[in-house]
Amino acid sequence: MQRVRTAVILCGGHSSRAGVDKQLLPCEGTTLPLAIATKLRSVFPEIIIATNAVERYAGSGCVVVRDAVDDAGPLAGILTDLLHASGEYAYVTAGDMPWPNLAYIRWMTGLLETDSPAAVATRQGTDHLEPFNSIFAVRCAGSMRAAIDRGERGVCRFLRSSGQAVFIPEEFARRFSPDGSMFASINTRADVQRFLCGTNNP
Repeated sequence: MQRVRTAVILCGGHSSRAGVDKQLLPCEGTTLPLAIATKLRSVFPEIIIATNAVERYAGSGCVVVRDAVDDAGPLAGILTDLLHASGEYAYVTAGDMPWPNLAYIRWMTGLLETDSPAAVATRQGTDHLEPFNSIFAVRCAGSMRAAIDRGERGVCRFLRSSGQAVFIPEEFARRFSPDGSMFASINTRADVQRFLCGTNNP
């Protein structure tokens, strides 16, 4: 059985810095999250979208869920999706990350053929972790819930404390994405304008 059957797209947050609802940004004839979902379907048979705007994704063919814990940040979104995932692991990205690198994703999933870590994530420099474009074991759901109950929200903190995560060095990840675009996200009004104009499209 394929160990990573599910791709998770987190579409929470209030888009306050962007000035627009990022879930409605146009992309490739649809909205940005659904364009991301279309790309990921070539790798994963199941796509889960975590959102508080469930009605927007009616008829999309995606599993659509609300956060299991309100106002607990992206860690709650990941927890929710792990509770619904059909395999042992789930690939996690954000709904404002337009350029998934399918070759890198396939390579990450291949790491699970010989090991069973709690998570797989990329390290930038000596300390910074990329919390998305990552893989989490479904078995992490219990420890995530415990962390949220303690008031913790940070995905990076969770990764560091898991004790069983595999961290891929930045220099290796850049072999797949030299410009780092697979980690790029749309956060600010300027990012939105560049995205709409196509000026930062790799």
